[in-house]
Amino acid sequence: MADASSIPRDVQARIDEARAMMTEEIFEGMLAKAGTDPADLAALLDVLAIGITNGAWRNSCVENWHAEGRLSDGDMMRVNSHTTHGVRQRLRGWTKEFGISTSTGEGLEELTVDDADALGYRLFRWLTNPSRKLPTGPTLGELARTEAELDEYVEHADQSLRGFVGQMEDKGVRFGLLYTAGHGALACQQWWGHPTWSARVDRFVTVLDNPEDDHWGPDAKRRERLLPEPSGLQDRSALRATLLKAPWELDSATAEWITDAGIGYLVLPTDAPHTS
Repeated sequence: MADASSIPRDVQARIDEARAMMTEEIFEGMLAKAGTDPADLAALLDVLAIGITNGAWRNSCVENWHAEGRLSDGDMMRVNSHTTHGVRQRLRGWTKEFGISTSTGEGLEELTVDDADALGYRLFRWLTNPSRKLPTGPTLGELARTEAELDEYVEHADQSLRGFVGQMEDKGVRFGLLYTAGHGALACQQWWGHPTWSARVDRFVTVLDNPEDDHWGPDAKRRERLLPEPSGLQDRSALRATLLKAPWELDSATAEWITDAGIGYLVLPTDAPHTS
């Protein structure tokens, strides 16, 4: 199971500092530095979905299943991005239901503890549904294999989402949303939906045709170790569009090749555009 040791030390230090301070202003500053306007509802929901997915899905026994080989690296990219998408859809539906169009204090002040509970339950029910179809083919129940393993995941998701809702109950809905969004923005910068994802995709597509790029290491050794490009990489424009919009729609061979090529380890320019 993944833990705080998998998060870069500088990122964890910033998260810990923010937790100690525990103010909305601190989280607003963190989000702004990560390229997310905390008053922009759509932008906030993007990184909030990442934070929820990372906590309630990825950092669970799913990581053990990954280590055991039930999910490859390419599978993880597809499943994590698809799960983030599903969480984001439910967040958007929740805010739309209450007529919320901004994530400022005024925009969220009408929400109550019961409203936060309803959101948590909605996310829990979807995430833990054993019939939830994963983009890799099997359902959640089939991936878990046994009732005991499914129960282990259900218990983790329950605890994680209770913590998410608990932040909103203890310190207000906006505080809880900012708290988890801050985690998504800082700890998961290589994820689909992050403000820098488009810059990551653009850089990846560029290095594909540049064996001299530093990403491939000395004498392009990293590139040489890869298998021949699968057919899904041939049309660079279509590849870019899929990575930006729905990476879970990649075929398994293409997704595996992309993760082997190190899309998650690309060094982005310091002036990378913060757009999704």
